[in-house]
Amino acid sequence: MTNPYIKYLQSMNNASSSNDNAIAESQITSSYYDHIRIERELGTYLIDTIKEKPSVILLTGHAGDGKTGLLHQILRTLSVIRPQDNLKIKDVRYIEQLSSSLLYVKDMSELSLLEQVAYLEEGFEVKAQGGSAIIISNTGPLIEAFKEYAKGIASNADLDAIEMDLLKMMDNNGGEAEFIGKQEVVLINLARIDNTDLVPKLFENILQPELWSPCQTCNVAKSCPIYNNYNTIQKNKESVTNFIEAFYRWLYETDKRLTIRQILAHLTYSITGNLDCRTLNIKKTEDNLFNYHFANLFFGYIGIESSNDAQKIKAIQEIQSLRIDEKDLPHNYDIFVRNDFSKFKNEVRHLTENFWTNEMRFYNRNTSNLYSEEKPYLLRKALRRMQVLFGEYLVEEQNKLLGKVFVPIFPDYLRMREEPFKKRDLRNLEYMVIRALKSIINGNNEDLNDEEILYLPLKRSDGEAQDVQLLLGKVETNEISIVQKKIESKFDDKVSFYQVELKFSEIEESFPLSLLLLDYFDNIARGSISTKLNPSLSHGVDKMKAKIYKAYKFSDTNGEIKVLVKTSRGPLLINMDLDDESLYVK
Repeated sequence: MTNPYIKYLQSMNNASSSNDNAIAESQITSSYYDHIRIERELGTYLIDTIKEKPSVILLTGHAGDGKTGLLHQILRTLSVIRPQDNLKIKDVRYIEQLSSSLLYVKDMSELSLLEQVAYLEEGFEVKAQGGSAIIISNTGPLIEAFKEYAKGIASNADLDAIEMDLLKMMDNNGGEAEFIGKQEVVLINLARIDNTDLVPKLFENILQPELWSPCQTCNVAKSCPIYNNYNTIQKNKESVTNFIEAFYRWLYETDKRLTIRQILAHLTYSITGNLDCRTLNIKKTEDNLFNYHFANLFFGYIGIESSNDAQKIKAIQEIQSLRIDEKDLPHNYDIFVRNDFSKFKNEVRHLTENFWTNEMRFYNRNTSNLYSEEKPYLLRKALRRMQVLFGEYLVEEQNKLLGKVFVPIFPDYLRMREEPFKKRDLRNLEYMVIRALKSIINGNNEDLNDEEILYLPLKRSDGEAQDVQLLLGKVETNEISIVQKKIESKFDDKVSFYQVELKFSEIEESFPLSLLLLDYFDNIARGSISTKLNPSLSHGVDKMKAKIYKAYKFSDTNGEIKVLVKTSRGPLLINMDLDDESLYVK
């Protein structure tokens, strides 16, 4: 017996040639689409926009960001189409709810430049007549079409300004109507929208029991790795979902954001392994259950071997690059030294222990091979993967796991996003940031770390500490604070988070502390000698330093020179006056 839903899931990833639904149009026409789709509040926001006044809405972003699905949702809500209806390339319909016409273009990127310009012009004409338009396009084609349209309106159109205005709108992504040239548009850049919050709901939809009910009566249900994955996840859904969401959050915060299509590809492959229901081998049951277990497939492994097909999936490329299964995880000692498998969830404990015992039997008899062969190393990696997703953890242990798997500051960063920090936690964070700033600005000078002053010296470009430094200014550390600013989503009133910011009392603006920047500060504060920073963050740090120096430089020294001298008793501040040919020191 087969479950057609599994075939649908398998076709949503690009790990095999059977990826019929890896494009949005194919997903929409499936009867299963209504079960797994998510109604996005952004769709409601855009409907409210065109109800308020005639508008031209431009939807842009990366391929797979959900532009077509969003358009389908809007058209369904407005009763333009029925569920499972395919979209035309372009259509104009009269909408009863709006008492006006609506033009939609499914994807201008598939059209010639001439057609793109014509449809853009038609959209503005519909708006001029009291209707609205929703046009989908990838970023590059949209910019070129708009510039070509502007040239047709005025030969002297400032094309550079049009391109810059479009790029600025894409970057800001405010969702408000703005003028590009002489035309007012609403531009939504889905590539700038954090889709990590959609993951728990998406995962829950994929795991809806009614979609999996045909598997219950299958004659190989007990030996089926796919159904075993479903049951194991269902019984541990909260902990599994928490790690999955943390992983996607890590990618987003480190500028490796995944599209919805890429997330779906990862999740569907991790559950099914693209196994064919019709050819599942009922022999070697436990081998199959372990080899194709969700914990292995999520990392792109079949058993202890990395899968070449899985490498086609972006998320698997990223998770393998982290080398999580090579790290020192919280339960490593208990599992590998004490053989304590109680550190695994009940649903995987017996399976994992049997796998380990059977595979290690040879090496227990021939210990000389334990360190000379690669297989024991690969076996330990497999158990680490199981430990990450199906380990038994208390809250503190779970935070320790995330700190080991990603970076030490990551669990704190997740908490800072989700809830207000206590004053004590904020003070600890302030201390860490101040310590890092002292190291960055003053160099590796331990004597200054205990001072309640951030000195602003003229510093050598190589970052080395100096015994004598010309002092340009100083900041009292009580003028430095960490705050959490609540950010509400403009497009979804159910979504909000806290942004961590660094504030100085003499600087009007605050400095957002991203995960990458906090990790950089944390490494510096811990005494890291060499810490790499990507160019954009490096520019941000330099910009911050420049503003600190500008705000806190000594305003009027009356010819007085201030010098900071490192002594055996600690830092010594010396003031020097130059009067004619005499130098006075105090």
